[in-house]
Amino acid sequence: MLIDARELADGTTVSADLCIVGAGAAGITIARALRGTGLSIAVIESGGFDFEGDTQSLYSGRMVGIDTWAMDVMRLRYFGGTTNHWAGWCMPLLEEDFEERDWIPNSGWPIGLDELRPYYERAQRRVELGEFIYDSVEVANAEGLPLVESSGRLETQLLQFSPPTRFGSRYRQELVDDPDVDVYLYANVLNVALESSEDSLSHLDCATLSGVSFTVEADRYVLACGGLENPRILLASNEQLPEGVANGNGMVGRYFMEHPHYLNSAAWVLQGEPDLSFYRPRAASDILNAPRGRMMGLLGLSRSARAAEGLPHFTLSIGRFDAPEEDTGPIEPGDIHALVAQPGRLTPMARLSIRAEQVPDPDSRVRLGSDTDDFGIPRIELDWQITRDDDFAIRRGVELVGAEIAAAGLGRIWTPTDDEGAIQWQAAPGGHHMGTTRMSADPSEGVVDANCRAHDVDNLYVAGSSVFTTGGSVNPTLTIVALAERLADHLAEIA
Repeated sequence: MLIDARELADGTTVSADLCIVGAGAAGITIARALRGTGLSIAVIESGGFDFEGDTQSLYSGRMVGIDTWAMDVMRLRYFGGTTNHWAGWCMPLLEEDFEERDWIPNSGWPIGLDELRPYYERAQRRVELGEFIYDSVEVANAEGLPLVESSGRLETQLLQFSPPTRFGSRYRQELVDDPDVDVYLYANVLNVALESSEDSLSHLDCATLSGVSFTVEADRYVLACGGLENPRILLASNEQLPEGVANGNGMVGRYFMEHPHYLNSAAWVLQGEPDLSFYRPRAASDILNAPRGRMMGLLGLSRSARAAEGLPHFTLSIGRFDAPEEDTGPIEPGDIHALVAQPGRLTPMARLSIRAEQVPDPDSRVRLGSDTDDFGIPRIELDWQITRDDDFAIRRGVELVGAEIAAAGLGRIWTPTDDEGAIQWQAAPGGHHMGTTRMSADPSEGVVDANCRAHDVDNLYVAGSSVFTTGGSVNPTLTIVALAERLADHLAEIA
């Protein structure tokens, strides 16, 4: 059922078995997966079905660390969430991304890839992709396309593209028509209220911008509002506990991670005419059984190479090609800067974009600021930090890729140094907000457990990329949906 919260009587109490706050990829996935279980479900969504400026402005905040983007631009606050402008990039996290790595501080999820694999397979269908096949060798062999060869230090990964699926329009009618699901639009959570014991939730205090106030009471609650709003709600709910809800160990808001993007920041000066078709966007291979899907290959370093060098994960995508105006002959290492700086003397050159894993850092974090929104709730101050070690690690990784490219006789890779301006080396955001309510086995090291339940609050769950312990180097949507499917199964089991 669809309910406009602006039409509720002031002071209404909404009751349900399960309350889901946020109707983005995670919230919609959980609600859909629990249909037919007998649970009554209330979905609380701040916006309507379309973009509206007054609702969107509730996302405004301030960058106090790396100043790269406006918070009310990267996210969308209406039904479907940020899937309404998602580009559709899909790839699962690697097995090692879930593991504790000695060279990545604060790494190690309490679950592994094997446990998440069946949910990745379900997530593939939710984002309208085909088979869960990400083995680049298998797909390249099926297509008859070569991969870039190396001594074992290079690795090719496969990226699949969703159409992309707009969750708000694709799955809207299923939820609206379901008798066990009530979708409340224009409803904003102002406070998460605890029982007197302070170890479980009592209710949510909600309101509309038009002035209607109401409460939601449920047996269990799921926050599914994204990597910035999830911690904001918990931190701002500080009337009973000064540190906020689920923050007994001070972890809420910490470990904010992005995927630093260095777009067109490196150049592959090609030797000869290597077949790079596998690394270009194209229709999905028949073996993927994804008629609407597309795919492309990404270059990176193998696990063993990164472990040997102590490097985080990263991928290189091939962007535009610059055609030569004349044949410059064989490339010598000392010629690379001149080739990049003088386009008239180019051999074929491909621009490369780097997307990197960020090492979890407790000082990269979401805080509450002094400014408030239209409800009087503190706005976010986001202190996004990328350490110099992260920066140097990515540069070193690209150097190693370049060495493999050169050894294979395929050309040279050039990256700028700090005083070279031909290609800008500057981190840009991906809009991937992760880690602020991170998953951990030890309550002192995170906010939620392996089932996404808050360590401090027994009937509160958190969904979305805020629970990521580490983020790998790939877009988070497929993993968000897989984790949401897994959480839905858990909620059904304990109902």
